[in-house]
Amino acid sequence: MQMTDGEVVLNIMQAKDQKAQISICADLNCCSEDRIKEILKAQGIDLRTLKTVNKQIDHGTKRKPHKKPEIIPGPPKTIALPEAMAAIRAELDDINRQQYELDMRKADLYKQLWDTLGEVER
Repeated sequence: MQMTDGEVVLNIMQAKDQKAQISICADLNCCSEDRIKEILKAQGIDLRTLKTVNKQIDHGTKRKPHKKPEIIPGPPKTIALPEAMAAIRAELDDINRQQYELDMRKADLYKQLWDTLGEVER
């Protein structure tokens, strides 16, 4: 036996499935299940009161739907300062180009209006 009698009792009593833990303790201590049961009886534990986990077999009974695992986002992508500055400069250049095109279109419209008004007065 590698475990003391107290350790065997503690191990089995703390297990969720105590009856299954008897065979596990027997394997860990290289002894038979009967030896483990003798230790439990010697410590005053009634084997009939040990808990067991009932494995539920589904025979068409209604089960709870499978819950999808929660997706935890990774850390945000960090951008180095030079890369961030380059991206901002590119955006500003694009905005300035669009503003220039709008100003030129506005100037063309004023020129057309001026020309049209000049022709009407003649």
